This record gives sequence, structure tokens and C-alpha cells, in this order.
Amino acid sequence: MRRFLDANRTYVIVGSVTAAVTAVVVVAALLLGRNLQTASSDVSGQVGTESGTEISGETESTPETMAVPLEENVHPEVNALIQAFYQAAAEGDMQQLSAMAQGLDEKELIYLEKRSAYIEEYQNLVCYTKPGLEEGSYVVYASYDMKFKDMETLVPGVSPYLVRMGEDGVYYIYEGEVDQEVDAYLTEVSLQDDVVDLYSRVQVRYDEAVAEDQELEAFLDQMTEDLTVQVGEALAEAESVRESESDAQQAGGAGSTAPDKVRAIDVVNVRASDSEQAERIGKLQIGDVLNRLESRANGWSMVEYEGKQAFVKTEFLEPIEPEGEASGQSQSEQNGGEGGTDLPASGIVVVDDTVNIRQSPDADSERIAVCYEGSSLEILSHESNGWTKVRYDGKTGYVRTDVLVIRE
Repeated sequence: MRRFLDANRTYVIVGSVTAAVTAVVVVAALLLGRNLQTASSDVSGQVGTESGTEISGETESTPETMAVPLEENVHPEVNALIQAFYQAAAEGDMQQLSAMAQGLDEKELIYLEKRSAYIEEYQNLVCYTKPGLEEGSYVVYASYDMKFKDMETLVPGVSPYLVRMGEDGVYYIYEGEVDQEVDAYLTEVSLQDDVVDLYSRVQVRYDEAVAEDQELEAFLDQMTEDLTVQVGEALAEAESVRESESDAQQAGGAGSTAPDKVRAIDVVNVRASDSEQAERIGKLQIGDVLNRLESRANGWSMVEYEGKQAFVKTEFLEPIEPEGEASGQSQSEQNGGEGGTDLPASGIVVVDDTVNIRQSPDADSERIAVCYEGSSLEILSHESNGWTKVRYDGKTGYVRTDVLVIRE
């Protein structure tokens, strides 16, 4: 469940916080801990939910959770995990980050990689923990000082994480979805007095840093602006690659890296995410056939398993050639060019992902604009070849129908 990150993109430490203080969470935090981010940041007592309702700061805690205060650096293995994670974040080591944090999506990985160019190191890292709802899990609040390149003043920050233990007894950071019970528990913990106090202390230190260094706030604002553009451009470039691969698949070309059908060549575990520490949700037998949705550079394949997305090591799969040209059609072509069932025939819509807008309905056509997540564009018509004609920023062009996702 991503409600804390998706329901409210504005991160606030306390109710009286200024715009500059808000930046400490948006800029200094890693934009991870998605199960905790907004709840832990908005300790003034109102937390956004998926339905748009609010959870009062008077949420009643169980005696068990209230009896456990924040503990400082008391779990060596958890401390080592968080230390290694921040080291990898500073170095932009995406492979290491993916291995330690389960459930990071493409946008988050790109953000961390781009942001590492600004970071020199993390200093004074302290891990505050409370027990998680599940056995062997912890709610971790990592407090740190960031040293940015070419900046003398350290920037205080605090980021929340959910840490779990894998089947092999090794701890990992969990960034995927959680059920409602765990979600409610994380909200409850984030509103407890000692957590509120921790964020308040960070705010005070941040205020002092900004007051002492007039260039700091301007630097953070400019970095946030630059990262927005850099991440958007990287997502657009990645989308261009996927468009080309999709066209190659439809044309029966050899450029496909993710065929529709794959077969298991050995007995292999099916996991909830692309990590050997991820939850095992099933097992494939030799000869089992399933749909592959994506082949990733880290050696894992996203597959459709029992109606859900799951992951299998790519080395245990082999492609199956599609039977006939129909299997290579996009969903939009199969629907007669009307696009996905959630797309209106025309009108203004807000996109929920970055999309390229091209001069003509062809992946090799010139890109005339990039429509970023949260921006509005106008759907003019759906073409019969799997493209949608749109108007954006005064320009008329085309977007692949199968990548056009509309925000609900």
C-alpha cells in the first residue's frame, strides 16, 4: 500500500513548519520509507489517507506499543543495514540499493542515482527503532546529517523505514505494499510522542542550519528543481526504449528483450519482488508456462503468476515464440484502437506517468515534448495503430496508447 507517499506529496514536519523546513524532508530524505513517509512527517496530527479522510492525532495506541520507547542504535544488524544503505545512496550504487531495499520502483531508483551526484557523504547516522507489527520487523527512523558537495553546512534529516527479516535471517528494507493492519500500525507509531519529538528536534536543527547559511535554502530549492527535470528526462528516455522494444515485438523483430511467453527450465521460486530476500509466494516446475511482463537488467523477470505480478530469476526461464501475429498486438490494437478501457474518447486528462509526445504515430518519430507525471493533456482521438492523438502545451502530437496512464 503506497498511500502515505501517493496520497500526499507534501511532506511537513510539524504544523508550524515553514516552506524551507518542508524541504528538509522532500530534499534531504531519500523519498523512501513509502509506508511511513507522510505519516512520520506530518506529526501535527493529520495524516492523508487513500480516501481523502484524515486520521486524528488522538489515535489510540495499544499498551504494548506505547510501552516501547524509541531505542537508539540497539540492533547491530539493523544499524549495519541502514549504514550500508546510506553509503550506497551517497555513491549512487543502484545494484547495492536494490539488493538491500525490496520494492524500489524505476522512478525511485533513478531519483537516488541522480541525487547521489550532489551528495558527498552522510554523517552522524543514528537508528531509532520501535518494534514492527510482524515478528522480526522494526520501524526505523534514521537520523543523519547530509554533506552536499560544495556546501559547508550540514543538512539535518530524518527518514522512516520498515525493516523486515528474510527467510535466510538477513534484514532488508521493505518498500512494497502492506496490508491495512500494518498500514494502520505504522500510522499509529508515527503519531506517538517520542517520534513527534524526534522530528521536532530535527526541525530545530534544520532551522538553525538555514539561519546560519543563507545559501543553503537556495541550494536545496535549486537542487530539487534540477532533480525534477533530470528524473523526468531519464523516465522519458526509458520510455523511448520501451516504445522501440514494443514496436520491435509487434513487427516480429529481433530487438525484443521480453517475449510474451516463457517456460521454466528448472524448479524455481516465485517471489514478491526482485530480490532473493523477498517473500516466496510460489514455485514453478519444469515446463510451467507463464507471461513475462518485463525482463530487468538485474537478472530478474517480472511475470504474471496466479493473476498477480511476481518475480522469477531470468536464468531459469526460456522464451517461447508466439503463435501467429495476433500475440504481438498491443492491447490498444486488439480493442480496435480505442485505447485502454480507462481512457476517455476525448477531453482533458491528468497523466500518472511520464510520456513522450511524438510528431507522428511512430516510436522513431521526433519527440516534440515530454508530458510529466501530474501534467494535463488533451486527448483528441485514438488512432487505429495503437497511438493516441493529443494536444499538450500548445502542440499536437501522438502518444502510445498502451503507456498512457490516467490519474484517477
